[in-house]
Amino acid sequence: MLPRLYPLTAGAGLLVAPVAIAAGPVSAPAEALELTIGRFAALPGGGAVTFGMLLVGLSCLALAAGLRAVAAPVAGWSLRLLVAGGVAVPAAAALPAGVPADMVTVLALTGLAGAIALLARRFGEDEHRRASARPLEWLALGAGGGLAVLTYMSLPGHGAMIGLVEWSVLAIEVAALAVIAVLVWRAAPATSWSAWRGVFAWRAVFLRR
Repeated sequence: MLPRLYPLTAGAGLLVAPVAIAAGPVSAPAEALELTIGRFAALPGGGAVTFGMLLVGLSCLALAAGLRAVAAPVAGWSLRLLVAGGVAVPAAAALPAGVPADMVTVLALTGLAGAIALLARRFGEDEHRRASARPLEWLALGAGGGLAVLTYMSLPGHGAMIGLVEWSVLAIEVAALAVIAVLVWRAAPATSWSAWRGVFAWRAVFLRR
């Protein structure tokens, strides 16, 4: 029912999430760029960051449902990684600051990058969506390159500027999710007025009760 609600919901979440994250800790220390996402969210006022990450996670789940609703040419690991990323992203910000939260953050970013790469390949193989999927391919490449930099920063780089790298990778992945939302929107059949009228009718009945 109403398959366009999925990309619409995801798009709204992806629009609000950066605003919520930007409204996070206003008194961040000078070394904030060296703080991981989990440690940054644990700062005073980090509730907005956790909320923004929750929106990103819910958007991932909505996109997974939308891809299934429109019978997109995706299945298997692409959807599994998208759902796993949708769960791990808010968990990374909600967990207490420490090594477990940092590990979940890396797993979340890696899972989303893998899902985006697989979806870009699947959409690129579809001749009807190949042109639209081109931006997704470039973003998938950027996310993969960002993960390579993150790996270097985490090991020989001794964590220098790791926060900046994590946020950069997340920003690329949010942009890629927005592109996926557009692709799902285009693939979904237009919702007829009768379907919307049915939704409002049920809402009216509920309010009368």
